[in-house]
Amino acid sequence: MKCSTTLLTAMVALGAGCHGGEKAYEPYSSSRKTYLPVVRVDAPEPVYSRTRWVQLPEVLPEREMPGTDGRMASVGGPALRPVYHLELKDSSLEETARVLAALSRYSSYTAPSISTKKFTIENLGTIDELGAIIASKAEIQVVIDHEHREVRFLAPSNEEPQLFSE
Repeated sequence: MKCSTTLLTAMVALGAGCHGGEKAYEPYSSSRKTYLPVVRVDAPEPVYSRTRWVQLPEVLPEREMPGTDGRMASVGGPALRPVYHLELKDSSLEETARVLAALSRYSSYTAPSISTKKFTIENLGTIDELGAIIASKAEIQVVIDHEHREVRFLAPSNEEPQLFSE
């Protein structure tokens, strides 16, 4: 009986697995839609707004501002120079020129004819102001060249500057 029960179970399982019936062929249904990827040839057209934020027209400032010496200085006005305290007693003009130049990290030159002349100063001011004070007290010509970063002590010139004439 054991064998017949097993055989019967196997036949039922085989019959259920093999019998499904024939399914009829169905053609492709057109209700399904397909979409192609989006490809753009030109850039999208710009979107314009009727209101815009604009700056009001105004006069532009000058590119260069007049300097203190009559020439045109760079943008921003005349250069700001630091104020120094210079105190020297019985030093030669050559040493005075070196000290004045060293204040602003400039190089110095002193004419040999005036280099040994003794000079005393105790004053406060910018390098230009100190140069003018030294020039008036020692009766020499002091040139402070900011472009080439140099301080020059020159012998006084007795001639007045003149224009060339025919």
